[in-house]
Amino acid sequence: MNLQQEIAEHVKKLPLSKQEEVLRFVSELRGQALIGEKGSALAAFAGRLDPVSAKQMQEAIDKDCGQIDLDQW
Repeated sequence: MNLQQEIAEHVKKLPLSKQEEVLRFVSELRGQALIGEKGSALAAFAGRLDPVSAKQMQEAIDKDCGQIDLDQW
């Protein structure tokens, strides 16, 4: 097992909050700050969206996101 695999095995056994700490630490070592919310902060919202709303949201994303209006620029 090489060093990277050994580190990955240790990290896999940590709770999610500690895995996020490891990620932040490694990002800081590389000089890259993480942007966004921690996954644990978003976990509180899991399961709060009803299936109908989730389907409507997915349809809106599929329809409108990633579309380019060439005349706009």
